[in-house]
Amino acid sequence: MLKLVKLYSNKPDSFPEIIFHDGLNVVYASVTKKTNDKRSSHSLGKTLLADLIDYMLIKEADKDFFLKSKDIFEDFVFFLEVQTSSNLCITIERAARGKVSLYTSKFSTNVLNETEFSVVEKSLGVESARSKLDQLLQLSIVRTALATYRKGLRYCLRRQEEFLEIFKAKNVPEKDRDWKPYLSGLLGINPDLVAAKYTTKENINRLTTAIKELEHVDSSKDAPALEAEIARLVRSTESTKSELNNFSFHRVDEKITKELVDDVGRKIVRVNQELFSVEQKLSDIEDSLCASSDGDISQIRELFEAVSIHLPDLIVKTYDDLVMLNKRMSEGRREHLISAQQKLTKKASELTMARSQLDAHQQKLSQMLIEKESFKKYQILNSRLNHDEANIAVLKERLSKLDSAAELKVKLNASIREEEQLNEKLISNTRQSNNKTLENINEIFSELVKEILGIDAYFYVTLNKEGNPHFQTGISDNTSVDKGHSFTKVMAACFDVSLMTHYSQSEYYRFAYHDGLLESLDDRVKLRLINAWRRLAKGNGLQLIITVLDTDVPEDDLGNKIYFEPEEVVRELNDKGDSGRLFRVTKF
Repeated sequence: MLKLVKLYSNKPDSFPEIIFHDGLNVVYASVTKKTNDKRSSHSLGKTLLADLIDYMLIKEADKDFFLKSKDIFEDFVFFLEVQTSSNLCITIERAARGKVSLYTSKFSTNVLNETEFSVVEKSLGVESARSKLDQLLQLSIVRTALATYRKGLRYCLRRQEEFLEIFKAKNVPEKDRDWKPYLSGLLGINPDLVAAKYTTKENINRLTTAIKELEHVDSSKDAPALEAEIARLVRSTESTKSELNNFSFHRVDEKITKELVDDVGRKIVRVNQELFSVEQKLSDIEDSLCASSDGDISQIRELFEAVSIHLPDLIVKTYDDLVMLNKRMSEGRREHLISAQQKLTKKASELTMARSQLDAHQQKLSQMLIEKESFKKYQILNSRLNHDEANIAVLKERLSKLDSAAELKVKLNASIREEEQLNEKLISNTRQSNNKTLENINEIFSELVKEILGIDAYFYVTLNKEGNPHFQTGISDNTSVDKGHSFTKVMAACFDVSLMTHYSQSEYYRFAYHDGLLESLDDRVKLRLINAWRRLAKGNGLQLIITVLDTDVPEDDLGNKIYFEPEEVVRELNDKGDSGRLFRVTKF
């Protein structure tokens, strides 16, 4: 069990000790000053006490928490003593800005003034302290419902904004799977089934998403089509590899060779033809130069007649004159032939050099062309091979994803079948006729609501569209009772107390703190609620803590206020100065 024993600090003048007891515990606040500021009546510390108790039960507090954000609390150290069995009390020590320490004793003690206690752990961090305290508390009902003591506090501490959700309780963003398995366990519904249901649903959603992503990579082709394309590309790459292995850089295509020879060869032929012509002319000149310059007149006549030159008869007078004329003509011709020979010799030299250059250029160009085209061809083949191999890799990856998708579909189908089986079991678990725990808690709840609000109400559990537990309340008649916030607030408090009443003989919580529970209620409802709380608290060893403003104290039919018993008031607050607030320090 977990009961509150007392709350105190190292500064008793600023924070006097608060002692809790079985039965009704009232934090009473009286306001005497009339003001339009509604916050004045709520700044005395009623809600702040709930925050402090939560903090002392090792809540993780951020920098905005009042103990951490206000310098006035820098030196404060608080102590909360709780009882977990008839012979074990645990004291939680926690500084406003520091670590957590735990002490145990066989009876109630004060670790500041007494020595009858054992030190469990000192200077623990939040997580370590929670874990250690969870072990010490041994709340088996909470553990069976797959929770720790911290999660179970949701039905023990309700601030005013936390009455809006009867079953969720906490007014913070959280997933259903963070609290529904726990509540299901408290109501006798197998929490493992509920947790497994959420896990299975998450698996289904995750698998469905993964399958869509895997199949989206190539929605136009299925696995057989991809396998066929991979096989084709593999054959292609094998052929390309074979061609590359047999490739020679000295082998040139016939077309390339022909273009090279025709282009350069034509130039060489032209040079050779011109050189041959020059050489022939030089040969003729040489023959002419070697020939004799003597000859008879008939030969000379024949010579001139061959070139259509007619010698007048008067020129040839005598033989000597003819010989002299022949000699003069031969000398002129020789000079002409020598000059021509020199020019042709120079021309032949130039042509010979040009031919040598063309031959060298042809050889160089041919070799360069061979290397360029062969390497280009090699590059093309290699590029084709790389492209095909890359395609094969991509297709294999796609095929692998499709195969993975197929495997995931098998798992998906298994998860869907598992979900269906879990649904069937949950449907049976949530039936009150099959669940005595649910039936008993519902009975307590219905009787409380009937006693306090005068209506026939109940709660039940169905499965939502996701197949997960959905907790709802129902009313059996069409009463005109106010179904606003006040109605919901009472229903929520009744639910908390129903759980504690049912588990009053088990290892569960024995305290509940309901802030502002009586606000906005009809006086008759207030009186019935107070009486019901007194009866259940005393009869079941519970500590039912409520905060009450004096303006919310109920009146009888004559208009007289019906005050609480003195022993029920665990802390009285007022607006008469620093001494009237929860912390007797300068207002912060």
